[in-house]
Amino acid sequence: MILQRFRGSLLVVRQPDHGIQSGDFAEHWGNESTPPFEPRRPVIEAGTRHDNGWAAWEERPSIDPSTGQPWQFLRLTPHEHVPLYRRGIRQAAEHDPYTGLLVSMHGAGLYNDRYGTFRLAEQRFTPTERELVDEFLAEQALFQQSLAERALGRELHTHVTTDPQVWYTYLLLQVWDRLSIQFAFRLAADGEIGPLPRPDGSHGVLRIKQAGELSVTLDPYPFDDSPRVFPLAARLLPDQPYHTPEAWLAELAEAPITTLECTVRRPE
Repeated sequence: MILQRFRGSLLVVRQPDHGIQSGDFAEHWGNESTPPFEPRRPVIEAGTRHDNGWAAWEERPSIDPSTGQPWQFLRLTPHEHVPLYRRGIRQAAEHDPYTGLLVSMHGAGLYNDRYGTFRLAEQRFTPTERELVDEFLAEQALFQQSLAERALGRELHTHVTTDPQVWYTYLLLQVWDRLSIQFAFRLAADGEIGPLPRPDGSHGVLRIKQAGELSVTLDPYPFDDSPRVFPLAARLLPDQPYHTPEAWLAELAEAPITTLECTVRRPE
């Protein structure tokens, strides 16, 4: 669950809705200067499904006592977070092995700075949390190997991150994930997303400039049309303490869905 203050209210974006927008980015990715990716449909599905494990938690979220609101996605502990990702990874793998591979890498990457490509907020774990995280990473490394061999139709003798196709599509998933966060959490602020991968193994940076409310320019521009609107389903709730899951869920159930029109365009 992604929470932010917006238009005097509390903006609530469910993780599966963030995933739908990420998959929409994938669906429209590519133009005369931005290369395509393969396998197309499983990678798009990974964009859509990469955070679906959160759905069960969002049905009855735990409450942060310091705010009286659900825990912000960045602050959830591994004891709650790891089971969510295990569930989502299993569901994605049941859909398609390549989709499951990328979702597994995404979940593991949240605990290893996205495989060393992007420094996340400093994570301080208790000994029991570190044990759980290490177990999760080891388990997923083995699962990724199995999924990759099924998806690629050949045996791998090194970790999946050394396969150029897998690595390229994993990095694309991280770009789509972070671009959606740029709208849902950062409200289209200026920024950069990197590495922006290329099929030849090189990479660049996606530069973001605010161009109005929930509107940005992107350089280099990666989508098939400009301007393009990528809708994001959200809800606007009173920004107040709720204290219990029941009070939160009752307010959430009454809130209509607000479709945010997140707009991207080429720089002038």
